[in-house]
Formats: sequence, C-alpha cells, structure tokens
Amino acid sequence: MKNFALISLLWGAVAFAQVPAEMDGMEYETRADGTFLIGGPTYAFDRVMGAGGVHSESELWTPAKLRNRLLFNRLSGTPDWTPYEPSVWVKTGNELGDLIYQDFITESNRPDNRTPILEGGFRSPSFMGFWATVRLFQDDHFCSGAYTYRRDAVEGNYSHFGENWPMFSSAYGGLGYTNSLVNASVLAGEEYLWFYTESSRWIPAHYKPRVEARADVGNLSVTLAYEDIEYQFKPKKEEGSRKELNGSVYYKCGKNCQQGMFQISAGMAFRAVDDEGTVYTELEEDRVAWPFMELRVQPVQRLTADVTFGVNERDWLVQDSVEYLAPAPEKMGVVVGVKNISGSRLNPLADTKEFFDGHEIDLTADGQMNLVQAYAAYVDTLGGIVSIGGRGSFWAEHGAETFDVDAYEVDEKNGMKFRYGDVSRINHWIKGLTAEMWLNTWYGDMFKFTAMTGFEHIDGPVNQAEVMPVEFYSGFMGDWLLNKTFKISHSLRYRSDARWNLRFSDPMVVKGDWVWDASFSQMFPKYGITLTGTLLHVLADEDVETVNGGYDRIRFICQAKKTF
Repeated sequence: MKNFALISLLWGAVAFAQVPAEMDGMEYETRADGTFLIGGPTYAFDRVMGAGGVHSESELWTPAKLRNRLLFNRLSGTPDWTPYEPSVWVKTGNELGDLIYQDFITESNRPDNRTPILEGGFRSPSFMGFWATVRLFQDDHFCSGAYTYRRDAVEGNYSHFGENWPMFSSAYGGLGYTNSLVNASVLAGEEYLWFYTESSRWIPAHYKPRVEARADVGNLSVTLAYEDIEYQFKPKKEEGSRKELNGSVYYKCGKNCQQGMFQISAGMAFRAVDDEGTVYTELEEDRVAWPFMELRVQPVQRLTADVTFGVNERDWLVQDSVEYLAPAPEKMGVVVGVKNISGSRLNPLADTKEFFDGHEIDLTADGQMNLVQAYAAYVDTLGGIVSIGGRGSFWAEHGAETFDVDAYEVDEKNGMKFRYGDVSRINHWIKGLTAEMWLNTWYGDMFKFTAMTGFEHIDGPVNQAEVMPVEFYSGFMGDWLLNKTFKISHSLRYRSDARWNLRFSDPMVVKGDWVWDASFSQMFPKYGITLTGTLLHVLADEDVETVNGGYDRIRFICQAKKTF
C-alpha cells in the first residue's frame, strides 16, 4: 500500500499552489505545465504537456466530463452549475485600469475603462436533509477583444448586470436533498453566453430557462438538463431557437467491485434537440445516444489494464492503457505504461454541422484517429520533507483532427477574422518526445514549494494542426500558512511560444512570457469566514491569445465566504 501511496503522489506531484481561478472551470489559468490559450471564459485551448496528440483536452470526451457543459464541440467547466457546500459568498474584481483605480494614477493618459467580475450566492444548511441554493455569476474578463462584434450582434446588454456583453452571465436557484446515501438537486435559471465555433465566430445563446437535475444514489449518478435556447444575429435580423434535452446515466464500480480482479462501470450519455428558425449548428437526426463502458483488469497487484469504449450508429471511441508498478526501493515509485486513443471522433456528442453565411461546415471527418503513447514516471521521497520526480513519454498520432480551410474572410467593421471549410484529418504521423521533472519540499502545513520544468519536441506536419503547442515550460509555486489562519499562495511560471496555424491566413504567434499569480487568504475558523484577494496575470504582456479572443490582462479578484 505504501507503493501505491507513492504512485498517487507521483501522478499528483506536479502540485500547484492554491491560487484560485477567477471562476470555477477556469483552473487552467494558473497552470504552468502545457499550452493554455484563453479566448474567453467559455473557450480555451487546453493541452497538458505530455498528454500526447495535438488536440485540446476539452475536445476529448471521457466519463469524467459527464457533468461538464457542452458548448458547441467542447466539454467546458464553465459556467459551472455544481452546487457549493453550505455557505454564503460574494466575489468581485476587475481588470486593473478601471475608473475605480484612475484617481490614483494621473489626470492624463488614463487607461480605458476595464471590465469586472461579479458573483454572489448561498447554499443553506440542511434541514432534515433538505437545502436551498441561489447563485448569480458572470465573468466580463477577456471581453474587449470582440466587444464591438458582440455588442452589435444582439439586442440589449445580453447579461444580468452591466453593459460589457460578457462571455457568460448566469443565474440559478434550486432545492436539494442530501443524506448518507443520496445527494440530489434540481436547479433552474436563466443564462446568457457565447460559444466559439469552427468558423471563429462567437455565437450568442440565451437560455430561458435552463433546468438541471442531478442525483447520486450510491454508485448510480443521473443527470438531466432541459435547455430552451434562443439565438439571434441582429445585423441580418436572424432569430432561431433550440429546445434541448441532454443528460447521462452512470453506474460506477463501488467499493466491493474495486476489490475484485475485474472492475466494471457503465453508462449512457444522450442529447435530443428540436430546432426552429435560424440556428447555427445541426445535430444529425436531432439526437445522439452514447452508451459506454469502463473496464479495469488487475490480475496482480502491480499490473493494471484500463479500457473505456463507446459506440453508436455513427461513431466509436476507445481509450485504453496498461500500467505496471515496477519494484523499487522504499519511498520510491516507478511506473511504466502505454496508452491508446482510437476513434472516429473525439467528441461523439457534439453537433455535426455549422452554418455560416450560406455555407455548411462539416464538423465530422472521414476515417479515424490513432494515438499511441508509451511513458515512464518516478517519484522518490527523501527524508520526509523533499520529493523529486520526473516522467518521460514518446507518442505518435495518425489521423489527428484538423481543419481543411477553403477561404478566409475579414469583417472590416470590427476586424473579426473568419474561415470556411470542413473538419478533416492529418493523414500522416505526428510524433512527440516529452520530458518533465519536478521537486517538492514542505514543512508540515506551514510551507509547501514546487519547482517544475518540461520540454516537448514534436515532429511531423504540425503546421496542419490547429495549434502548435509550446515546447518548454517552467514553474515555481509556493504556499505559506502563518499562524494557521493566514495563507499566502503564489506561482511564477514561464511558457515558450505557441502558434495558431489555421484560424487565419497569417499564423498567429502567442509569444512566450513570464506570469506571476498570487493569493492572500485570511481565515477566521471560529466564525467559518474566509477573506481572499487574488492577483492574476501579473508581469506578463496583455495579449490576445486566441483569434477573435479577448485580452488576457492583469486583474484583481476578492472574495468573502462564510461556511455553515
């Protein structure tokens, strides 16, 4: 069991300082270990170095993402409708440069007005197992890049608060019930959001209402959502609507099951839509069901084989791995393994067509993709206060999903860049070699520090991929807990250049940069109160990281929270 505890440490050893992201689902903001290009709170290219392949992680369906939101073809963590634990909270913050700060600067050369973040809510304590919750939250950050396009596309302010046309503005309320066996909730609310498409447009979607029910009963998890979505595009006087029912049923291997040699979990995810008027995407046959199964075989304690597979009348997807825990000295763990991803589509639940200016964009590609990766990783704990580790991998991918561009277009009014074509494949091998190392040290609960670095070299026709990932990263993260009530967290990280190849005729280079994030939390345990202030994106240039995206600017966020 000590060896397996070490392996758990190994896979979590690249531990990040607990610098909170500005919103749930945007944790990639504070990560160092890969390519994270943020277009807005509802879209980012997220790829961990060493994951293998050239796709964004949110493009790939897995059972772990069953309760993530499907925004166009991405499984997104924001806007997140997962109820909080019993508490009351309020959060606000700004991109630095707002009028609130200008009185402290000068009378001349003042920066433009910047955009805020707003959140407030509560979840009541349980009464005989029953509880209530309300939450209103919106993230206006990253909104100035395509501001004029979004402003002119819709009627009104398209948000619950303010006039910034934020990427999302969400409000919900509901009831729940929790005991030792059951955790269930029903939430209903109204939401404005924008999702990013293959044509590089931001599409407005007004959910009025959205209703979501969740229930976890023992090992069974059920989710059901009803979404009444209204679309519009004011310049062309287009209007349309989509009524959608989606959800999942998932039976997970329980404690007794996990003690056996064979461990089986299974479930089904589904969507059904009813479109009227002008809508901008299509789901073939207006419905999709995706049955899937997970199987783990552990013939001996040190050898584990996992496979997840799903299939329906249109698509299939297999993700499998074999891992071996090699014998090693005490307090050291060594893992070697191989994994594979094969399938006709990374996300079989996504829509199958996009419509743009009289053109059809096919969101499915002929053939299949195959990704094979071999890896090795180790961790060694020294003296109970230091651990060192590393991992390396080699991967090769054939048939990676990409985009076959027919033409580009520029909207002269607002500078937006669009493209026409279809999703296609890179029918050649792309290969990658990855190496990563890290060092952790700690002193009880008072101090934790991580230093990490990684490198990846990719060969093959990478110019045909949507994004050329970063080649190098490094990061330094630390947590201090003073007097058991005051916590300081910070991270200093660097990533090398990344490049968008296909979003416009001239590739967009996102220059590498240093970023510093910091968070300060004062806790009052007697009263269950925590006050937190966070600075994000300090030191780095304020750049646009995605075509038609918003500026990633320095911002300050503060939160007050009381738990019950």
